[in-house]
Amino acid sequence: MLVTHQSRFRISATQGDLPSVTTKVEAFCAANDIPPATSNLMNLALDEVLSNIVKYAYDASKNGPIDVELAYSDGRLTVTVEDAGRPFDPLTFKGPVNNGPLNSRRPGGLGILFVKRLMDSALYKRSRGRNRLTLVAKAQLPQVAKE
Repeated sequence: MLVTHQSRFRISATQGDLPSVTTKVEAFCAANDIPPATSNLMNLALDEVLSNIVKYAYDASKNGPIDVELAYSDGRLTVTVEDAGRPFDPLTFKGPVNNGPLNSRRPGGLGILFVKRLMDSALYKRSRGRNRLTLVAKAQLPQVAKE
């Protein structure tokens, strides 16, 4: 796979750094003529993934780094997220059983399922003490109105 466009950056695992990711993804997509629909899908998925890293990957007293890499090639936007937090493969997470009355269900646990459905593919790997999650979204071209 020939990568035609790529960008890397690092943020701190804090809630305050998350909005900068949305801005960077939108700028990357705009610069590479990636449709806004694709940018929006990726930002939705990234918000969930990064929020989970901020909440659960590191001890409360230690906010570690999160590395993000954006790549665009062959009509696919690929985002790789790496952290050195607790080992966790979100792709094997089954989520809660939500088949009872709404008021009896426990909140949470649906975000990872949401991410899996939004993305065309996702891959997790733990290597050298780091979590590495790669998300891929095919560029969604705008619909052309038929006359």
